[in-house]
Amino acid sequence: MRVAVIHPWFPHYREAFFRELHARGAQAGIDIDIYCGETPPEWKDRNDTASDANVTVLPTRFLGLGSRNVSLKSIAPVARKGPYDLVVLEHAVRNLETYPILARRGTIAASVAYWGHGRTYTQASSGLQEAVKRVMARRCAWFFAYTEGGAAAVREAGRSGGRTTVLNNSIDTTELRRDLDAVEPSEVEALERRFDLQGRTALFIGGLDPSKRVEFLLDAAERAAAHDPGFRLLIAGAGSQAALVEAAAKDSRAVGYLGPVFGREKAAAMRAAQVMAMPGRVGLVAVDSLVAELPIVTTDWRWHAPEFEYLENGRNSVIASDSLEDYARALVRTLGDAAFLTSARAACRQDASDITVARMAERFVEGLLEWDRQRA
Repeated sequence: MRVAVIHPWFPHYREAFFRELHARGAQAGIDIDIYCGETPPEWKDRNDTASDANVTVLPTRFLGLGSRNVSLKSIAPVARKGPYDLVVLEHAVRNLETYPILARRGTIAASVAYWGHGRTYTQASSGLQEAVKRVMARRCAWFFAYTEGGAAAVREAGRSGGRTTVLNNSIDTTELRRDLDAVEPSEVEALERRFDLQGRTALFIGGLDPSKRVEFLLDAAERAAAHDPGFRLLIAGAGSQAALVEAAAKDSRAVGYLGPVFGREKAAAMRAAQVMAMPGRVGLVAVDSLVAELPIVTTDWRWHAPEFEYLENGRNSVIASDSLEDYARALVRTLGDAAFLTSARAACRQDASDITVARMAERFVEGLLEWDRQRA
């Protein structure tokens, strides 16, 4: 079986998954070619683009269409290596290359599958856009849903049962675990001295852009510090709103800015904190939280990503109402509740065991094999 997988672009968090998918596919007798578009303009400030000899980058044009951005990837490299038995595309209306691939079914691929959210989670979308996505989901050969909620969404859209795989979208937790285990007490102590940490520290990790609600986070930190002068917020990341964080860190004892951190530095920051503070979009950071046994304190904001489903309020996380004062009080209350932090860490540890890149790649390959059996 020959399969092509096309991803919108190549962020670092997909490196391990692509390697694992390629290897597991080969073990199962599946030749998997992986293609990615170029980095979208809105993501370039994050400096989060990877490369790999086994991943082919497709030349990409980005176009403004009203208030939306759409992309058009060159499918010439895919066509040259085709035809494939199956092409797996992102389940997104904005990827314009989807439509010529569908039109050329038979010359590029015998069948088309989709992978993705199953519905639009993170922003408002038009009725037309959602209608097109429902048609795409119903008519494809297979659907690889990031989470169970996405699988439920495509079933509600009219997709028949038995042709969907739930992946449990993940990052490379093996590397994160190794980094966490390797952190020395002296590394944590250095952060404690640098930022005057007092054992009541929240950590934000992610892109510093409007989707993460950076201004809300900074305002909540000031309110939390007013309730508890020992409260500290460490912020790690880069993005279009980094200047806001830098200014806050200069003006406030409660806020410390680490800049973008990876690997051992990221792990040390996690070891120095007791919770994660993520009032805006929660996506794959939920996996970081579970693996680091660092419960997230977030809000019931409506635009979370599918991985928000991994959080269970009062068990492995705290989900406050979406107001500054309620969120600030939730941060202070959670950091002061030693019993809850102990039980939440145990719940995180339990939940992390099944959400890994290895299991995600395994489920993907199982879905490919099941599709192959059903088409025979």
